[in-house]
Order: sequence, then structure tokens, then C-alpha cells
Amino acid sequence: MKIYLINPKTPENFWAMRGALDIVGRHKTLMQNTALLTLIALTPNDLDVEYALCDENISPIDWNLECDLVGITGYTLQAERMEAVSCRFRERGIPVAVGGIYATIQPDRAGDIADHLFIGEAEYTWPQFLRDCFQGGAKTVYRQESFVDLKDTPVPDLALIDRRDYHYYSLQTSRGCPNRCDFCDVIRVSGRKYRSKPIDRIMLELRNAQAWGAETVFFSDDNFVVNRTFTMELLQEIIRWNRTLSRPVSFATQATVMIGADDEIVKLLADARFSVIFLGLETINHECLEEVNKGQMARYNPFQVIPRISSHGILPFLGMIVGFDHDAPSVFREIEDFLEATSSPFASISILNAPNGTPLYERMKHEGRLIEDFSGFWHLSSNIMPKQISPDDLQNGRMALFRKIYEPECFERRMIGWLKNVKYLTGLYSTRRKDLFRIVMILKIFHHFTLRVPPPVRTMFRNVIKAAWEINPRLISKAVPALVQYWHYYTFSHNDAWTGE
Repeated sequence: MKIYLINPKTPENFWAMRGALDIVGRHKTLMQNTALLTLIALTPNDLDVEYALCDENISPIDWNLECDLVGITGYTLQAERMEAVSCRFRERGIPVAVGGIYATIQPDRAGDIADHLFIGEAEYTWPQFLRDCFQGGAKTVYRQESFVDLKDTPVPDLALIDRRDYHYYSLQTSRGCPNRCDFCDVIRVSGRKYRSKPIDRIMLELRNAQAWGAETVFFSDDNFVVNRTFTMELLQEIIRWNRTLSRPVSFATQATVMIGADDEIVKLLADARFSVIFLGLETINHECLEEVNKGQMARYNPFQVIPRISSHGILPFLGMIVGFDHDAPSVFREIEDFLEATSSPFASISILNAPNGTPLYERMKHEGRLIEDFSGFWHLSSNIMPKQISPDDLQNGRMALFRKIYEPECFERRMIGWLKNVKYLTGLYSTRRKDLFRIVMILKIFHHFTLRVPPPVRTMFRNVIKAAWEINPRLISKAVPALVQYWHYYTFSHNDAWTGE
């Protein structure tokens, strides 16, 4: 039995999921689709199954591939592409299995494009489906009624992917979020009960990823720090392992702002070589937090916790939302001032939406403020009628702010401010000779990359590198990756086709 697994292309205007050129000009996408690699690893050894794999963000689909089944996964933002891919293979008479976030959240719609629909987590249902196929009795719908025990999640099979195609290796240590944010549908997929993998299983996956060639690992947990004891034990184990490597691995993750209130955790993150943390800050307005059932975050002062994270050499990437009921037209200037005050180089600016099935959706529907025939693009527009800002002003204000914060002179000011704020750089791994050699090599390669950007950006690059050298030469290894990523955000924020202008 041959199965063609496909991760459909992500829309071009969803910049957060798209890739970027690396420092030597190779196009990459952000990270591998772990779900598909896990399906391969879940295959029972006694079944004769062969897999082909396509990540459409990297390479085109082979529409003529001879196979017995096509498997498609994806998010709601990939729904249209998933439907198109499924339709084309079904026209050839090839059955299609559909699973993932989209299938779980919108099973009625996903069921229309699937011969076999997978709802919920697949650790138990995928092996059963394969056995059913070989026995000639595969069902139309496979539904995981309860959440799985993560000790039953295997280490993903990496044999069919090339590490050079990805910026990060994605690794999930836990599922479930105890919070109940009104606009979030994560708990529909993963539940509120926090479940974590065994630490020895996580370390095995890390070792496999490092042997495969991963240089940076992104922990894709919805909230990396929920169980403090577990997180500290994991970080300590990572540090012990990382110190045995001649080329230590670096890390990134996502969390709430509460992570910055814990000095011990922040230092462990720095010692484990975490370089970036995506922070779901959402807003600096306490009333906005309260209105979406996220008031518990108000006790963490972002003007304090974000500089604390930065002071340990970790870049905070801030997830911000506009369009709350308590947002006045002044919100855009308030966010800009906040980014300047905290020297936060990177931020994404989204518009509040109400995904189907969330408490916010039900409330907006009850109030008659839901745009039922919404045909816009999530994050760039909204299915909610805002209270204090007109829809046009909200969309235009978001676009103007996003473009402004990535103007070269604005980014330079914040980036140099961030460099000046770094007070702690771990000494667990470095030697002076290795550091100097690495800095020289980075600068040589970066010089060639710099020649491809416009003059204002090139000037900014050089100013930031000069400042990093003067503050502490070791900061160059942090400044260069940030500047390469900046180029991605700059091109997106200044591309009219992507911003909607």
C-alpha cells in the first residue's frame, strides 16, 4: 500500500507561517509538518506501507504519482488549498484521508472533501485505520473521543525530509492549555488538561533532530511553561545534553508573559540557549484582557517582564491584537510607544477574530456583531463589528502600524536598544577562540547577504552590527539572525499585495 502524505501550501499573505531566504540565499519554510512525520512513525511494523511525502511550501505536488491513498492535513487557513488538492486526486479515483486542526474544528466542511475523515488526535486512530484498510473495512470517520496519553506518541520519522529546507525543527513537549481565552479554539483541539511527554522521550527526539542536522529547535507547545517543575527539569536536562555537543543546539518557543516573571526560569532558558520566545501578549490594556477572559495575565506588567527576558539575551517576539471592545483609535500609537519603551524589535499585529465555536463567537452572534459571510483573511481583517473603531480604520491602522514598526530607522532604534539591554550571556558553552572564529565567519557570509537589500536597510544592518560589536562582540551572533529575519518581515510589511493595500 502506497500513501502520499501532503502538507498543502500556506497562503502567501499569512506571513507568520511562510518561510524566508536564509543567509546564503536558499529558500526555506519555517518548520516541518510534525503531524505527517508522526503518522509515518505510527505505522504498525507488520503492515506493508510505503510513504511518499510532499510539503508544498518546499516542492510542487506530483499530481501523477501512483498511490493507493492521499493523506492531507492542515489548519483552517489552508482549507481552500486542502479542498483543491483533495478534489484533484479524487477525480483520479484515489481516495483521500483528511485530518488535522481543520478536520477537527470543522468536520462538516472537511468531511465533504474526504473519503476518510480523522477528527481529533491520531495516535490511536491512524494505526487502526491502516489495519482496517488491509482487512478491507476502512471506515468513513475516525473520531478520537478522549485525549491521548502522550507517552504513546512516537518519535517522528525524519527519513523523508531534508533539514536544509527548514529554519527550525518543530518539537512538541506537551498539549493542552489551562486557560480559557474567549477568542482561542486551542482547547477544542488539545483540551484544558495539561499533558506532557516523558522527558526521556523528548530528549530522544532532540537527539534524533540534532543527528538529522537541526541547529534550532522550536518547541511548538501552546504554552511552554505551564507545569513549572516539569519545565525546570526539562531545561536542566537540555543544558546537560547541550553541553556535550561540539555545536550546541539553540531553541525557540511560545509562551504567555508569565514566563518573564520567573527569574529562575528565564536564566535556565538562557543557559539552555533559547534565542527567541513568541509571547502571546495580545494587549497592554487590562480592560481588553478582562473582556476576553484573560484577566489573569494583567498581574504581569509587560513593561517589566519583557525587558527581563531581553536582559538574558532572548529576543521577545510579541503577538499583539487590535480590535477589542476597549480599544480606542489611539491603540496603534500606544502599541508603537510600548515597543519603543521596551526595546522590543519584533511584533506581529493581528486583528481580533471570533473563530467558530469559541465563547467570543457565541457572544458576538448574540449581540448581532458577527459577520456571518466573512470572506476576509484571518489576522488581516475580522468577522467582528468593532465598537470604537470602524472596520476600515481598524484594518488601515493595523497595516500602517505594521509597516511603521518595520521601517529601517524604527527597527534600528529598537534593535540597538535591545542589544544595550542584554546583561546576561551564558558562559556554559563558549570559548574565546571558537567565538572569534564564529563571528568572523558570520560576518563574511552576512556581508554577501547585505548586498542584496535596499540601501536604507543595508545602512541599518551595518549600524546594528557596529553597535553589537561595540557593546559586546558576542552579541553579533544574536544580531545577525535577527537582521536576516527582519528582512522577511520588512518585505512582507512593505508588499502591498500581502498587506491588502
